[in-house]
Amino acid sequence: MKNCIRLILMLVLVSLPVLTACAAQPASPATGIVPADLLTIEAAAEDIIDFAPSGNWDKISKDVTDIEAAWKSYEPRSKQDGAAQEIQNLMSSALAELEAASQSRDASAVMQGSNNVSAAVVELFALYNPVTPVDIGRLDVLERQVILDVQAQDYAAAMKTMEKIRSVWESVRASVLEHSGKDVAAQFEASLEAQAAALDAKDIDALTREASDALELVDALERSY
Repeated sequence: MKNCIRLILMLVLVSLPVLTACAAQPASPATGIVPADLLTIEAAAEDIIDFAPSGNWDKISKDVTDIEAAWKSYEPRSKQDGAAQEIQNLMSSALAELEAASQSRDASAVMQGSNNVSAAVVELFALYNPVTPVDIGRLDVLERQVILDVQAQDYAAAMKTMEKIRSVWESVRASVLEHSGKDVAAQFEASLEAQAAALDAKDIDALTREASDALELVDALERSY
């Protein structure tokens, strides 16, 4: 009996280092499951862009508060799940920009700050390997940025944003086609050409209209998944 007890104790002692090492390892992000806090940030940021033109500051203020709370909740987890410090800094600076713009009730700055928050949160989505490619989210952010660029009459910035859109589209195009997205892909590519023509002509109204239509197409691309 004593020998049996000694054997059990030896097995326990041998196992402890292994168990301790396992417990010390951070949990890996779950494939395809984006944390609820990040989804809250994304939804609130898009809300703000929708409400800013009409000056619905009560709603905007609530959305900013929701983003702040969600980021405060998620931030400690971000590093554990592999977020680069650059991305964490990008979110923090974008949120600070958004807060300041909201307090001063600057609609253009609020929209830009909100889109910057969206850009950061999309990169955080990538940590969790969502079913919908992160590049689709990037297209959403970039098409909104085109609208913001031309509204500021910054055509050089709009040109750079369009170059990024084409690069991201080339990266995700094959995946879209594999998900029965042939028709919507063709429509999106036609939209890119129309946007390029409007940008060359420095036609703010036409480019804003085309980029807005492209945002609807990005939604359709997302639904392919």
